[in-house]
Amino acid sequence: MLEDIPLVEIREGLAKILVPDFSKYRRPDGVYEPAWAPVFYNPKMELNRDIAVLALSTYAKTKGSELTVADILGGTGVRAIRFALEVPNVSRVYVNDKNPLAYELAKKNIELNKLESKAYPENFDANLMLQLHRFSSEYFDYIDIDPFGSPIEFLDSAIMSIRIGGMLGITATDTATLEGTYPHACLRKYLSKPLKADFSKEMALRILIANIAFRAAAYEYGINIKLGYYSQYYARVYVTLEKGAKKALTSIRNIGYVVFDRNSGRYWLFKEIKEILDKKSEIGNAIIGGPLWLAPIAEESFIKALLKELSEREYIRNKSEIRKLLTKILSEINLPPLYYRVDLLGKRLKKSMPPFSKFIECIESKGYVAIRPHSDVLGLKTNAPFDIVVKCFKGEN
Repeated sequence: MLEDIPLVEIREGLAKILVPDFSKYRRPDGVYEPAWAPVFYNPKMELNRDIAVLALSTYAKTKGSELTVADILGGTGVRAIRFALEVPNVSRVYVNDKNPLAYELAKKNIELNKLESKAYPENFDANLMLQLHRFSSEYFDYIDIDPFGSPIEFLDSAIMSIRIGGMLGITATDTATLEGTYPHACLRKYLSKPLKADFSKEMALRILIANIAFRAAAYEYGINIKLGYYSQYYARVYVTLEKGAKKALTSIRNIGYVVFDRNSGRYWLFKEIKEILDKKSEIGNAIIGGPLWLAPIAEESFIKALLKELSEREYIRNKSEIRKLLTKILSEINLPPLYYRVDLLGKRLKKSMPPFSKFIECIESKGYVAIRPHSDVLGLKTNAPFDIVVKCFKGEN
């Protein structure tokens, strides 16, 4: 029973939230383990929820009408309550969790924030919750999917339950699967072959997006990627859906394959298998990964609008970290997918890593762009050919 759970009150955003007492659910090393608590709350995902508030606020302004929102894996209700408090256009928000204790705690938190007329707790399996609303002809403008693990089992129900033009916010925390530690699991869940490669973090995000595009296309929806990013141990993406078979096909045409040479660190990107076969003599015995998304992972105007929203919210604790993340993503938008790992490049070339600033300066002096990607501090993302990257790494002119 909820009365038997030790609770503490915290503040996140503009919300007051009762959560399980962190001190009661610590591992032997003293670290709080959210999965051990009777109701799930992860304080490390506050940045994720901060960006969700910014994304929904930005999306709401483009709609110009009141929104109906669903957080289908709600836990304590913190995300849904923040939507209700911090996004003016939200008129109804449903917070659902199949855990009866989570349902009771979410109800308590709704009352604590005096949101009984705006936020509604529900206690169903997430897919069933969406199906019940769809059966009663209630569709959502925004659905948030933030599971402990893979979001795959919820995508079809969410796509069928979103209004045309609506937005999905989707998290995948099974990054070991997406990054190639468990390739068979990735093939089963995401229908894609991951690679243990220099660029695995960004590839994880792009595999997730490709799977969303395929699933949306099955219902004749195309997807618009508003924002995708990799942070800490999860991939997160915000997409809007457009109805139409042609739009669905346009999305699918943004999906392709990567071919990676483990010996050199070089990679190639292809839209079709035939293109790979045509380049067989150049590629040699390199390995093939994918399908994965090959188009940009964010929209420039959306990122700029997010930064504006962020500047207007002094209460967000992760403000500087979010600004840094969004600014980096903004600088990546027009660069090719994936990146090189500078430390691994050094091992292959048997050379010490040059100062990063000099490495980038060399590439830029030859007329190309080079930056550190948001997803990997040791990465180098550039539009320069591989031979230029190698020459600059070696310090050659």
